[in-house]
Amino acid sequence: MPAFFVLLDYVMDHLRRQLAHWQSQVAADANNATAWFNLGWWSNKAGLYTQAVKAYEGSISLGINEPEEAMSNLASVYSERLANTSMAVQWLDRALEIRPDYYQALFNRAHIAEQTGDRDLACQLFTRAATLSPGDPYALARLVEADPTLSMASAVGQKLCDLAGAHVDALFGVSRLQERGGHYVKAWEALTQANESDRLNQPAWSYSRYRHRVMGQLETHPLPPTSSISEDSAPVFILGMLRTGSTLLEQIHAAHAQFKPLGESEFWPREIHSLGGGMLKPGRRPSPTQRAEIKARWEKHLHERGIPAGVSVTDKRPDNLFHIATILDVLPDAKILVTERDWRDTLVSVYGTRLHAQHGYATDPAAIADHTHLCHQIADFWVEAFPDRVKKVSYEALVDDPHSTLQALFVWLGEQWDPSCLEFYKLNNSVRTASVWQVREPLGSGRKGRWRLYEEPLRQLFGAALDDPLPPKLPT
Repeated sequence: MPAFFVLLDYVMDHLRRQLAHWQSQVAADANNATAWFNLGWWSNKAGLYTQAVKAYEGSISLGINEPEEAMSNLASVYSERLANTSMAVQWLDRALEIRPDYYQALFNRAHIAEQTGDRDLACQLFTRAATLSPGDPYALARLVEADPTLSMASAVGQKLCDLAGAHVDALFGVSRLQERGGHYVKAWEALTQANESDRLNQPAWSYSRYRHRVMGQLETHPLPPTSSISEDSAPVFILGMLRTGSTLLEQIHAAHAQFKPLGESEFWPREIHSLGGGMLKPGRRPSPTQRAEIKARWEKHLHERGIPAGVSVTDKRPDNLFHIATILDVLPDAKILVTERDWRDTLVSVYGTRLHAQHGYATDPAAIADHTHLCHQIADFWVEAFPDRVKKVSYEALVDDPHSTLQALFVWLGEQWDPSCLEFYKLNNSVRTASVWQVREPLGSGRKGRWRLYEEPLRQLFGAALDDPLPPKLPT
């Protein structure tokens, strides 16, 4: 058995054993507050979110020591897993009443203000969080994004400069401020330093093996069956290369009366993991029995999220691009939208965002371009195979001609046009991606062409290929 699957089996077995252990501890002593807390922790890890809520609430009602930690964890379950922002806020406020200087609760409260577009409150709370943890630049870096008036000359800018030598997050913050001030050479230098530092601490990225594995699975595995007739409430999956407008597209759908956003739901990554896959690695194709089980869990997931009957959900997770086969295996009536954007703007945006280490390509401009090329290949494969199920959506078309682009899109989805979609930026729903502030602004041409600010270093890296509308592929 490959080492990856051995490790996966070990992790899943450990999770099951811990969950069973704390369930037995609670059964043996229903007044054990610590046992309830630990049951909440492991239930959340296992994806049993309603059980996690009950367990955390049980630990609090039984008088657990330092209840603010349980309250903060409970708020995270509500916010990140159950999309219930109001309950999350209530628990964080209770935690801060008990301990006003509790950093985790304060930071999470700032995070929710950020997610819901409350800029003033986010700035206030990130500032307070930064004072509680002066050696950690993360709250300051988030403050930079929330407060567009900050500059390198500000106290925040100076503090980030002081921390930049030892903290990658500080370098990203410095880069943002340098760009804001028009100092593009210094901004790129900070990004390069930040990404090179991250690259040293990550496993080597195997471009050719990775590409061959992904494309090989597409070309050799049988195509999933699809339904010839969509259900009225068929789900819509929004996916594609990172930083290509998937959050924007979901917000546009969220303004439509027929759609309810799930955000970056953790459901499919969890199922892919159970099938031996990963963020960018397709899992084993599910058997007919597994398909039925996954579909039942999906329906339970929607119920937990409070999705009403007759309403379509949008599941916006870019890396689901690698798992279209599994999604269509389980939900053959699903519609899939693949976002695409000028590869040069995509590259600058990805390079300027600190991503999870699983996105090993993100610290190298050439690898970002190559990965974007691969995403185009995957999208082309599925559009050709299922043109009535999979459709590309151009970021530039959305920006240049949103009305016509969206009208045609909703016709393809089988939905009526809703003019409210053009006022998506007025929503105060929770957005949990790096585009949290961009989607609070109306569409405009300023969203295009950012790469030209960095044309000189990009030209040194790509030469004449920088003028090609298609991203270059790394040599194998």
